Amino acid sequence: MRRMMAVAVAAATIGAMVAPVVVGAGLPGSALTSARIEHRGPTLEIHFGFSGPAPRLDLSAHGSELWIQLARTRIAIPPRPLFGYETAPIAGVRAIESPGGKSRIVVEVIGKADYAIARLRGRNEIVLRVASAGADPNIAAPMIVHNDAPRRPAPPVARAVAFAPAPHPRAESLAQPIAPVPSNVSEDNRQPGHFLVMIDPGHGGYDPGTQSSAGAVEKDLALQIATRLKAALEARGIRAEMTRSSDVFISLAERTRVANRAGADLFVSIHLNSSPNTDTTGIEAYYLNNTTDRATIRLARMENGGADGYGAPDASNLNYILTDLRQNYKASEAASVARMIDAQTVADLDAGLGLKVNALGAKMGPFYVLVGAHMPAVLVECGFMSNAGEAARLASADYQDVLASAVATAVAHYFNADLAVGNL
Repeated sequence: MRRMMAVAVAAATIGAMVAPVVVGAGLPGSALTSARIEHRGPTLEIHFGFSGPAPRLDLSAHGSELWIQLARTRIAIPPRPLFGYETAPIAGVRAIESPGGKSRIVVEVIGKADYAIARLRGRNEIVLRVASAGADPNIAAPMIVHNDAPRRPAPPVARAVAFAPAPHPRAESLAQPIAPVPSNVSEDNRQPGHFLVMIDPGHGGYDPGTQSSAGAVEKDLALQIATRLKAALEARGIRAEMTRSSDVFISLAERTRVANRAGADLFVSIHLNSSPNTDTTGIEAYYLNNTTDRATIRLARMENGGADGYGAPDASNLNYILTDLRQNYKASEAASVARMIDAQTVADLDAGLGLKVNALGAKMGPFYVLVGAHMPAVLVECGFMSNAGEAARLASADYQDVLASAVATAVAHYFNADLAVGNL
């Protein structure tokens, strides 16, 4: 993971090869001024540079094409800025300008592909990573880690290709300031604090969940982490509520009903993991779906049947719910959030506490606690209580603070349209 983070840092150091373009005051707030492509193992990474703040990510998939809408942006690069350098899985990249300052980047892929896209506001840049399906399991990780943090110099990466028009010879005399977007206007026309996250501390009451060899109990640590997550979200201007704030039992079905009644925009269930192999450590994030993975099925059975009284639906009911259109519509968003949380938590714990946390990835699983949610819903397994060392860390205030802050950062990226992860 650290090596991949270093690779991402290297991408930031190559920007000197891109020349600026001057935009007149009568034009939209920013211009797309450069595009460059870099090869990173199985992944292609495209950097789109802007003369002002990069616009929010407004994405839509159309068959084999990903459309990136650019509001209040003009195009100052050729229609095929990377022509001749587009290689599989990218078939083509087009920049299209429409009247009224509405522009679009169209990226066409070959075959099935995964992507991660991030807006790096501190660098006026949008970065898109594309890889053949399954080729890069950590495709999102280097993009959402410390986007605004100072970068250490890194050696250049081989075969970086860029396009940028030459600066106008009278650039200094023609330069006009670009009016910034007012800071008090939310990027999606919502007031700060509009979004609501329902945090669900797992287990509780007469259901303790799993337990460490030292006697720490899952229900207690889940509540502690959830409480810190609530504070971290509120510090970022995001409203947060919890399904329980004390040691009480709540049925699995009631947890998502609480979120639905509150009109939550995201449901995050906090749990601690356990494994027969006491050497196993790491963080996992899950979204609702069926799976044939035996470890996930074992975990789901443990979480779904931890106590009498849950009233969990049987397999036939679960399969019916999984085919519900509402769940299918939110599945891609939930998968994206799960990937973001997994990548951000591992990276921040590594950087903040000098640890090397295992990134076990974002996975799908039949977790009843996610069933019935009217919003994207994820379950975060924060670590393994069955591992004595990790259990001790999970019980520490410092570890919980960094973990909660990282989850909150990932959620903020999701709400602010800073990052999206998906597939074509």
